Amino acid sequence: MNFCKLLRTCLLISVLMSGSTLVAQNALRLSHLWSRTNVSFDLNRLYNYNIYERNRWGAGFFLETPLKYDTRYGTLFQNTFYGDIYGAYGTGDRALKGGGSLQLRFPRYMLQRISVGYVHDIERVGRHDFNSYNIVNTYENSSYFSSHYSAIDRLEASVRVDLPGPTAFAFAYRHSAERMLFDAHGLLFPSIDEADALPRIKYDELLLQMDWGKHLKFEILAGRWNPYDATLAEGDRRYLHLFGQYANRLTLPNNHGVVSLYAQGGTTATGHTPLSRRFDISGAGITRYFFNNTFLTVRPNSFMADGYVTLHLGYAMSRPLWNARLSKPTPFVQVGAMWGTLYGDDVTDGTGNYHLLTGSPVDASDPYAIAIRAPYQGLLEPAIGIDNLFRWGMLDLGVAAAYQLTPKNSAYHLDNFSDKFSVMLVAKLVFEYNI
Repeated sequence: MNFCKLLRTCLLISVLMSGSTLVAQNALRLSHLWSRTNVSFDLNRLYNYNIYERNRWGAGFFLETPLKYDTRYGTLFQNTFYGDIYGAYGTGDRALKGGGSLQLRFPRYMLQRISVGYVHDIERVGRHDFNSYNIVNTYENSSYFSSHYSAIDRLEASVRVDLPGPTAFAFAYRHSAERMLFDAHGLLFPSIDEADALPRIKYDELLLQMDWGKHLKFEILAGRWNPYDATLAEGDRRYLHLFGQYANRLTLPNNHGVVSLYAQGGTTATGHTPLSRRFDISGAGITRYFFNNTFLTVRPNSFMADGYVTLHLGYAMSRPLWNARLSKPTPFVQVGAMWGTLYGDDVTDGTGNYHLLTGSPVDASDPYAIAIRAPYQGLLEPAIGIDNLFRWGMLDLGVAAAYQLTPKNSAYHLDNFSDKFSVMLVAKLVFEYNI
């Protein structure tokens, strides 16, 4: 991605937001501030970027209004009706996307939310995170460099339940029709050339997500898919995918720095799990921009796993080396580690061929076969940097470097120093706005 274009876009968005009235989740309120009905423009829908769509432009709106205003409770504790709608267009795939949802919200009760929604969009293959896209927090948006997506048409119904204490559950049923937007030879653009259209695969799934306090999250996905392979047994059409995530930041006593921990682990039940429901544990190694909680020297689409563990441990100084108006340099260090494996494939060298339509290992000569690899012998990535080295307009700029360590006998070991060493720009958007 052209980094200068990304910065200009972020600056444009921040200018649009300056002096405007904002509500939660980067939304620009359109209705009167004192109105009980909130109509807002969703700024997170305005712009996004990935290698498949390139520049993604869009618009989103949501409305929330009380079912019946109860004067005994404040605005945040009213039973409400919520609706949202969005549309988007990618300049790379030249395709329109869109979706929406309807919800009933009950903030005073254990049953917090009932919703139904539909999307016609694209979804990252192998996704395994709980973070939603935030247009002004580019530091966390490593998905900019993903290129493996599937086109989805999905209907979903869900409920959210908040139990006494730190636990909350979300239950959902979803039915999807999906097609891959890549094969072994590269990206596919069926919206431009109909010959690129692979057959659609149908999924029926039950999804359970659990939050345990602010730091621990779990997801269990059980499903059945309808592959285009008559030889695949009925039992192999069922799959189970589960993973967990722990994220926390701890400020040391006496302002001696901040320690951060971000850990994930996941597994699938069988080697016939669809590719899109496996785990893509690749990084953002093609960029020169520092992203948080990702692997900075691992190129996109490098690793896919059925079982995996990743860890990012970091330390940042609380006090800058000096404190000037345009420079407050703050050193930091971090270590990233990963391990992953494949089920049902030849894990002695961590590789195996995967059929995009059936999930069955096939011969490499098959036109739909794609080779996937897991970091079966592990990977370590130390990094060091300086944040807030220089203030340029609305940007705090710094520099960082990372290096990849792998066993020399592993199939994914890189011999060239330049392939496993990366120097990156650290950039954070800084602005003030009124709430």
